Amino acid sequence: MHIRMKNERKTEDAEGRVMNRWMVIVGALLIQLALGAVYAFSIFTSPLSESLGYDSKSFAILGIFSAAIAVFAVTMIVAGRVQDRRGPRLVATVGGLVYGAGYLVAAFSTESLALMYLSYGVIAGIGLGLGYVCPLAAAVKWFPDKRGLVSGIAVAGFGAGAFLFTQIGKWIIDISSSGLSDAFLYLGLIFLVMIVGGAQLLRDPPKGWLPKGYVPPDNGGRMNHEFDWRDMVRTRQFFMLFTMFLLSATAGLMMIANVKNLAQYLDPSGSLLVVAQFQTIAGMVALFNGAGRIAWGKVSDTLGRANTMKVMFLVQAVVLLGAAGFFLVRPSGEIVQFAGLTALASGVGFTFGGNFALFPSTTAEYFGTKNMGMNYGLVFNGYGAAGVVGGLIPGFMANAEDGFVWVFVAIALASFAAFGIALVTRPPAKG
Repeated sequence: MHIRMKNERKTEDAEGRVMNRWMVIVGALLIQLALGAVYAFSIFTSPLSESLGYDSKSFAILGIFSAAIAVFAVTMIVAGRVQDRRGPRLVATVGGLVYGAGYLVAAFSTESLALMYLSYGVIAGIGLGLGYVCPLAAAVKWFPDKRGLVSGIAVAGFGAGAFLFTQIGKWIIDISSSGLSDAFLYLGLIFLVMIVGGAQLLRDPPKGWLPKGYVPPDNGGRMNHEFDWRDMVRTRQFFMLFTMFLLSATAGLMMIANVKNLAQYLDPSGSLLVVAQFQTIAGMVALFNGAGRIAWGKVSDTLGRANTMKVMFLVQAVVLLGAAGFFLVRPSGEIVQFAGLTALASGVGFTFGGNFALFPSTTAEYFGTKNMGMNYGLVFNGYGAAGVVGGLIPGFMANAEDGFVWVFVAIALASFAAFGIALVTRPPAKG
């Protein structure tokens, strides 16, 4: 049965029910909006600092976020393997339940560092890993003709969710007598409903299905072979993708976790607009993060994945060097500080977002879609490692005089290194 709907052909799922493939994207966006709230962590650093008794720039606090990212990445390996066998709907549903539970437990853990690591860092991190891979794996299977664009759209909600829930979470903290606890509680309930609801729209296309009129490209024996994870990890391309993801993502994760710390670094007295409006800056980073996912994904459909990575890594390195110069000078005046920090942080967010469109679509093209969940889960651990490095670098360097200057220099060099790897990255030969 073929029915036109907004120029897109309806398709049948594996159970014979008629569906429109764009419904998978709707489900993906609901899930990713909720999961993206993990990037709103900067709104919790000051309240956690007060309730736990640690400096907001210490690794004790920033490590909570790093733990969530690391657990997220490791869980994706298991989640990807299960969803490759059982389909995306079941795994994403479980992910929603676990992710929501992490926030609910965190609501009762605000005075215990160990419990905060367990709830936000481990339980919510597991939910992230279970929920994240499913919509992405389903999307690239339904859209072989638009992999870059659809990968970007499918994960754009992650960046947009950070913006949305930065505002909502900050509002709850400000108006509630039990601000931090209530923020975790109400957000957890919202996330549970959004992810479980979105998961019901996910499913894989029937075996052998292709969009009407789409002919897979002939790549001279490259990129058409279905690699399982054992085949993939034997290729140098896997290690190149892993390393580039690690190097590039470190910059964005450092920025996301330290927006308020950067504002306070510019104005230690905390009296200027740049500090008071840090949540606005964090929101702008989130918006540019989401926009970058769509923009870089769309560009890669025309320019190619590796070529787009080269451009993106270079742009990121230039922005980071600009940030190093800005923090070295520390210009006076609240408007200049606010505008400068917003522009530089948004630039990092824009390039950071591109990673989440380029690496899944490249994984699908290099290693096939049959084992996409497991394969991308392994590549994605480069991002998990970046979560740890992104927390460690400012934790060790930022407390010194001009410390953040050297943080930006270090991650700019990492971006240049990623560019160098992209220069020599080619698709694997057919096995």
